[in-house]
Amino acid sequence: MKSISLRNIIYAFPAFAFSIPTFPVMIMLPAFFTEVHGFEISVIGILIFLSKLIDIITDPLVGWLNDKNFFPRKAYLLIGGILSGLALTQLFLKQDIDQEIFLFVWLSILYLGWTMFQIPYLSIGYDLEKNYFLRTKLSATREFFILLGLFSSLGIPMFFSISNEKLLENIVFIATLFGLMGLILFCSLIPENKRTNDKKIKFKKVIKNLKKNIYFSKIFLVLVVNNLANVFPMVLFAFFITYVLGGDDSNRQTTLFFYFLFAIMGVPFWTIISKKYGKKEVWSLSLFMSAMFFLLVFFLEDGNFVFFIIISCITGFCLGADLIIPPSIQADITDWHRSKFGEDISGVLFSIITFLNKFAFAVVSIFVFGIMGVLDFDTDGEINTNVRLFIIISYALAPILLKLLAAYLLVNFKLKENELQKIQKKIYG
Repeated sequence: MKSISLRNIIYAFPAFAFSIPTFPVMIMLPAFFTEVHGFEISVIGILIFLSKLIDIITDPLVGWLNDKNFFPRKAYLLIGGILSGLALTQLFLKQDIDQEIFLFVWLSILYLGWTMFQIPYLSIGYDLEKNYFLRTKLSATREFFILLGLFSSLGIPMFFSISNEKLLENIVFIATLFGLMGLILFCSLIPENKRTNDKKIKFKKVIKNLKKNIYFSKIFLVLVVNNLANVFPMVLFAFFITYVLGGDDSNRQTTLFFYFLFAIMGVPFWTIISKKYGKKEVWSLSLFMSAMFFLLVFFLEDGNFVFFIIISCITGFCLGADLIIPPSIQADITDWHRSKFGEDISGVLFSIITFLNKFAFAVVSIFVFGIMGVLDFDTDGEINTNVRLFIIISYALAPILLKLLAAYLLVNFKLKENELQKIQKKIYG
């Protein structure tokens, strides 16, 4: 058991480095290129959108290449790490950037690097563990390190009084250093099992078989609905704090700090009870709890940040299950697919998870900002009643209804441990 725990830590360690720059890229990059390099904010928005489109398209492509076995998966992972480190350096450390195409090219390279790391990384994780519960434990260790990376990037500006420019320099240095250490340990000590797929595996055939995969069809709809539920409050978080509760950057940082702190605390809790009650049951419980506690948002008044932080702590705790259970279930579905159709498409299946995350973010962003534009949202003045109501409904009511719908749809998912054991006996003997 000790050797398994050590293996899980070594496997999960690179995820810490790759998650550290996530928030700076999402939140601080627009302001950084406006303030430091003098780019127009409207131009930055267009360039981010275009690079995100490329990011969405590359997910299934990288998943398919991963399963074609052209190269070892660790080769893709290393290339992804190098591209990510190089792109971060170019975006945040380079002086005197005056060409707008520079941002588009290097942001696209950064997204590609993250994708080339993430999908083979998840695919190798699938091969590492076959046990029904231990898969969840491996997933939990990985997500724990991801949350730790996000938590660290939030903690630096809270505890150290430094400029945004200096903060980004430090984050790039930390991410690059730990990324290099993590990749060396990973590639040296984590085995990459030999795969049996023929290089002639056809993309159309994979799609056709996925449509016949009854478990994938059921979980796909749950993932779509749940991703939308998660993205609505993510996109509107800053707007809710500022225009509904009357807060500022300090309130945002404090809330996020506690949100991810409790998410980290929730990971071992959900892992332990999933062993006793099952993956589907635990995930359903977390979805229902998150929806019920989020109802309290409607009772918040202007300036009521203590109550809001308490709500965020509870929903953050529920996030732990939301992060660890789906990849573990996807690994089980990969086994079923392999048994039924004779093809190992772990790369494609895990790329669907990452694709849906990004797709949901794009759809919700277009919807939310489009409606706010129609309602005459203005950052320079006081928002009107319609905009305020739309922010509240989209931030709170939409995710509540979607979480409850996801929990309801999850009832139809029936893949249990005893069935998985029979499938694995057929595959592995």
